Amino acid sequence: MREEAVLSPKAAHRVAVLSFDGVGTFELALAMQVFATANDLAGTELYEIAVAGPAGPTVTRTGRANSYALLPDRSLAWAESAHTIVVPAAPTVYEPPPEVGAAILRARANGARIVGLCLGSFLVAATGLLDGCQATTHWHWAEQLAADHPKIHVHPERLFVADDPIFTSGGGTAALDLLLHLIDRDHGSALATEVARFLVVPIRRDGDQAQRAVWDVPEQSRSLVDTLYWAEDHLDETLTVTMLAQHAGMSVRTFGRHCRDTLGIPPMEWMHRARLRRAQELLQRTTWTVQRIAEASGFGSESALRYHFTRLVELTPGEYRGQFGAARGRRPATAQVVA
Repeated sequence: MREEAVLSPKAAHRVAVLSFDGVGTFELALAMQVFATANDLAGTELYEIAVAGPAGPTVTRTGRANSYALLPDRSLAWAESAHTIVVPAAPTVYEPPPEVGAAILRARANGARIVGLCLGSFLVAATGLLDGCQATTHWHWAEQLAADHPKIHVHPERLFVADDPIFTSGGGTAALDLLLHLIDRDHGSALATEVARFLVVPIRRDGDQAQRAVWDVPEQSRSLVDTLYWAEDHLDETLTVTMLAQHAGMSVRTFGRHCRDTLGIPPMEWMHRARLRRAQELLQRTTWTVQRIAEASGFGSESALRYHFTRLVELTPGEYRGQFGAARGRRPATAQVVA
């Protein structure tokens, strides 16, 4: 189930965005921007944000050939007392420097939540904190993460995975989806929605992404939203409208009305579309058989998947994979720069 907000709006939540030689600049800057925007829009310091790292300048990495120096404004000792540790992607680094890895472990021991953005999941995994957990990373390197760390249950189709207290995101702008989720978790959907609107990004992304971000709904519909998050975590199981209504604490009729009023579609149609998004992601990101994808996305059978696929996408699963299946034959031996 989706986590409830745990912070007092009056308490500044310390966020340490880690910097170290080889760190990528996109996710680092994105994390700083999102939390700072939340502060600005709230009109108060909800988050105490800083870049933290070893003493002296950091040599960043943008791609494989471009770099520049970045001077962290806080020490790793400061990071160890943070409430949240953000580990950005590092395009050519599989393991954090020893002192950075130790700081991550000490921060977690002190109760911090750990956030790995994109290939930052590899660095968190190297500390052992992801062993036995659910996680994701950039889809292009998901199989590599699973091979390097077989104790991790890797979800290549997810935008992000919340296995509290460890959070990981997929590639590129999926980090933004995760950061918005953290704002929502900490301070509610109203602020997360305001941050998204200010940054001119969608609250809920549709299309071929398995969406795990925030719904823009009135507060009285939060139980519906919690149930939709729960359902997205159980798409491969048998789900009925009665089960969803019971999870939301509503009658079937009331649940259906809330779903139609909030999403514009009946509950089962939402379920079909959620499962379809999961199937689209798997067709793009894996080489699994259509039957295996049908089971993983909750359709159960290849025929059911084909029916809903052609109904909603107007392509067969094979045609969709032929047009968008960029993952075929592209598993890298080593981490490369994220496009």
